[in-house]
Amino acid sequence: HIPDNQREELKQLLINAGYGYVIIPGGETETDTSPLFRYKYIKASGMLKLIEGPNNPNHSNNDGSKVFDVPKYIPVQIGMENVLVANGWSFLDPDESEPISAFDLDAANKEGQYKPKWGLINADVDSSKMKLSSLGYNLLREPRETIVEASGSTEVTSQAKKVLLEGGTDQPNIKLTNNGYDFSAGSIQSRSFPSEGIFVCAIGSLPLFSTADLPPAILSSSTGWLSFKRPIAEDHVELIHPDKMDLDQRVEVVDARTGCHLGHYFGSDGFCINASALNFVPSEKVIAGSNGKECTLLGPISWRSFLEDVAANHDSKPQQPPSITPSRGMLKKAILSRVEKDEIILGAGCFWHVEFALRRLPGVIDTVTGYAGGTLPHPTYYRDICNGKTGHAEVVKVIFDPVVCDPRKLIDCWLAMHDPTRVRSHGKRARKTGQYRSCAFVGSEEMRIIASDAIASCREQLGKEMSSEVERYYSNGNDDFFWAAEERHQRHDERKRNAELHTLSFEQWLMEYGRRNAAVFGSSDSIQVEEDDDEFDDGMARMMI
Repeated sequence: HIPDNQREELKQLLINAGYGYVIIPGGETETDTSPLFRYKYIKASGMLKLIEGPNNPNHSNNDGSKVFDVPKYIPVQIGMENVLVANGWSFLDPDESEPISAFDLDAANKEGQYKPKWGLINADVDSSKMKLSSLGYNLLREPRETIVEASGSTEVTSQAKKVLLEGGTDQPNIKLTNNGYDFSAGSIQSRSFPSEGIFVCAIGSLPLFSTADLPPAILSSSTGWLSFKRPIAEDHVELIHPDKMDLDQRVEVVDARTGCHLGHYFGSDGFCINASALNFVPSEKVIAGSNGKECTLLGPISWRSFLEDVAANHDSKPQQPPSITPSRGMLKKAILSRVEKDEIILGAGCFWHVEFALRRLPGVIDTVTGYAGGTLPHPTYYRDICNGKTGHAEVVKVIFDPVVCDPRKLIDCWLAMHDPTRVRSHGKRARKTGQYRSCAFVGSEEMRIIASDAIASCREQLGKEMSSEVERYYSNGNDDFFWAAEERHQRHDERKRNAELHTLSFEQWLMEYGRRNAAVFGSSDSIQVEEDDDEFDDGMARMMI
């Protein structure tokens, strides 16, 4: 029996398969048209199976021309989980505890889907969106009130405020940055701070220029303002061209994220920028008490532009690494010397797919697949793990920037990407020993508390006992707790699928990886079907093909 509200959806599936007219028994008026083909729903595979048709499976017209290739099986659910498993793209494995039909999946959706509160609150607001630059920074324009509030900080001078918010101009030959570094003619030869570094906007800290693009010292000292040949990335600044009727025909330069005024652009003569609108960040950290003071340098949302070990594509031909110009090299050096790094080791199933998903979170610097939590020291072969005798879990070590990648949100995403409630699972998902078990290994007490709190929230929301384990490990510098997997397991999906790693916001990531696809129609509560009378054909073999 198929409810009336699902008949049209089922009809559409058959029409999409190439049929021109569909009759669903029990819901159609009598017709003189005799059906050419009959299908039966097979619950085990979640597919429609061809059970009656002409002897020639490829039905032809009288003249011998083929009408269309008759499909023997038609999937009822688009993107159903067992089809994904067959193609190697699922977080689930087809073992005895897994749902194998569309209807079982719907039940699993209700029972095992963790939805963090922050994901529910921010799912439809603009803060969940991102506009990533060529260097992986978010260029989504900040609200005006946020910029004004930031300008009230004691870290922003009155002169910087006048330039950034009101379009003012520094006095000629006064090249003093907002954070106190002096690039004027009188100090350019005698300055004690490093000569290499990055200039960021005094509000928002977006990297804009570098000393690599300043003209030679003698020319720089002869100009009234800081002069740059080019920005560190073209999309980090915006050029505002004047109207033809404007008296001032100069091209204004503004910060791409805040829209704050920086200076002007003079074509081949380059960018003339007010020093007070900028903070200078030396490539290497300087000792306190030097000319200027240290300022904030935020890491990127996506680290893709700074990776040198870009994965090979599916033809095993290495891709060209991103172009690292002198300016970008300075930025990378400055970021790596300042950005705080943390790490956590997570297990949630096959590490190929878990790694690919986690690499798309904001602020994730790097990932390594490997083995942890077992009894055999130094496991070196994947087959040793698969035999189930070592007790190791397939895990992913995640190195991340905790300022950009909030640790609690990272752990919430881990809980949302798999079912952490299989307390009585056996085999690969068994607690303490399963290769695909739900586990988190942390290196600090602070991280252990964060992970434990997240699991408690998940338990409260789902109302079920949790199978997820949290274990503290102590590193002695030899990394004798986590062992990296073989090279062929590193960034597997990225290489084999030649897949692009587009970083998502946390909210977008939850939409992509934090829930299963729902069935096209039906659920175990709304549809009843006869058992398949063919005991030798459950549809699984056809589906695998």
